[in-house]
Amino acid sequence: MGVLETGVVAVGIDGSRASLGAARWAALDAQRRGSTLRLVHAVDAPLVGGYPEPSLLAPQVTDEMRGRAARLLESTADQLAIAHPGLRIETVQQDGRPAEVLLDQSRRTIATVVGPDGIGRLSGVFLGSVPARLAAHGQGCVVIARPDPAATVGSESGVVVVGVDGSPEARAAIGFAYEEAALRGATLLAIHTWNDKPLNHALGDYPLDINAAGIDQAEHLLLETELAGWEQKYPEVPVRMRILRGRPAPNLLRYASNAGNQPTGLIVVGSRGRGGFTGLLLGSTSQAVATHATCSVAVVHP
Repeated sequence: MGVLETGVVAVGIDGSRASLGAARWAALDAQRRGSTLRLVHAVDAPLVGGYPEPSLLAPQVTDEMRGRAARLLESTADQLAIAHPGLRIETVQQDGRPAEVLLDQSRRTIATVVGPDGIGRLSGVFLGSVPARLAAHGQGCVVIARPDPAATVGSESGVVVVGVDGSPEARAAIGFAYEEAALRGATLLAIHTWNDKPLNHALGDYPLDINAAGIDQAEHLLLETELAGWEQKYPEVPVRMRILRGRPAPNLLRYASNAGNQPTGLIVVGSRGRGGFTGLLLGSTSQAVATHATCSVAVVHP
């Protein structure tokens, strides 16, 4: 497992525009935290012929590949050092597949950051990609970064939205969301949803006297209970709470895109919520939000 390096934010670099955007997001986050930024590049030899056919010899990583990786890391570090004077930056290159290398990093660091796409990802496909594998199998916090280019150190980077459903995974997400909101000087918007679709269907067939407003009040009490301890730890963070009816993922995505005068800078979700299937490592809500959000998404494992 290794020792948890609580002073390090790691980010995967592969030379793509998405990974450079992720590096900028990670650099800003590391600077806010006073942490070290670790740039990580996996040196992976491509398949010969471009097709995964059986072969007696596995693709070999060459010194030339390692040299290109070193130059990529050095140039990226130089760019970030100019933009973030005083930020501690270290570089790591490791032979292996990107997902496995970054999964290893996630076991020890505060957060592991990747772009929404990049080398090795099929266009339009999230499931099976490096970000998806990291979000499903990683540990701690995994951030799929879509940075706001206008964000600067010390400025408010928009509202931080967190999905709350009472599960242990959601409780871990609440803690990370509060921390990010405090670091950014941002408002925290906590959203809890309950699905009223089965209720509407039942009422259509049977004249049941069900008080939906009463359910709203009960769910609001649950949300207040989940936030209570964190409000004492972060009293400086302004909090807004919303109870919404419907499915969690569409509600989070829709409400986050219309959070008021300030844009949403980050959506934080647990890796698998209360309604997730036991066999799924990444819940349907987390996967949908990570795939379709237009802002950065943090998937937090307990």
